[in-house]
Amino acid sequence: MLSLSLSSPVTTFIIFFIFCLHHTTSLPSHSSLSSCNNTTFNCGTITNLSYPFTGGNRPSYCGPPQFHLNCKNNVPELNISSVSYRVLQVNLVTHSLTLARLDLWNETCTHHYVNSTFDGTSFSYGSGNRNLTLFYECKPTSEFTKAPQNLFYCESNGYKNNSYTLIGPFPYDPVLRLAQCDEGVGVPILEEQATRFVENRTLLREVLMKGFNVNYNNPFENDCFECISSGGQQCGFDSDDNEPICICGNGLCPSGILAFLFGGLLCFVFDDEFYFM
Repeated sequence: MLSLSLSSPVTTFIIFFIFCLHHTTSLPSHSSLSSCNNTTFNCGTITNLSYPFTGGNRPSYCGPPQFHLNCKNNVPELNISSVSYRVLQVNLVTHSLTLARLDLWNETCTHHYVNSTFDGTSFSYGSGNRNLTLFYECKPTSEFTKAPQNLFYCESNGYKNNSYTLIGPFPYDPVLRLAQCDEGVGVPILEEQATRFVENRTLLREVLMKGFNVNYNNPFENDCFECISSGGQQCGFDSDDNEPICICGNGLCPSGILAFLFGGLLCFVFDDEFYFM
């Protein structure tokens, strides 16, 4: 049996050999990395978005995956926590978005019973919002002498079911003490729209289409700052390795040389390329 010391040249070579094999990348050829520097995302009224956003003509390796946008029928879309949103506005200065749920666009009923929630790392609730809860599949009740103002109807399995809206914290609406509902969806709305909606409950569809405010934060912002400060021209992202990359011209920026010489065989790393000589 061959026993190798950690300090032996053979062992050291094997470690470096494994290192060389491990640090491969799935990024495209360097000639295409320059596209991160000369393409932007453009869709409908949302134009000229660069890092950290990707999508459209802007390849996915030009930014973190959570900021990937789709453009469908000239409408920009963003998926967050399994909920798809229509992007109404982007403010690059304040790092904020105005989003509206796609399943509630020009619609008050949904079968996607998932709350609009944000992890606080990349996306968080912005200012100027109020909580709105939509209750679905509610059982009929004879407790009401007249139809409540926050009652609306949704069809499910061929039946028209009662549904209710609630503005503000649960469960202070007396109607919901009498109604029994199987499903609920929480979605923010703008404060000024909440005021309008309380005064006129027929505006539910319009209020939902006005969206709500969300702050975005790129967790790799410091990495990008260091990239640009050290001479990099554009920031990107390697999704396979889940790490940011720094782009210089048509390729990755130099990251130094790592080399090992063993009996005339040299394994070295330069500019994230690996060579044997």
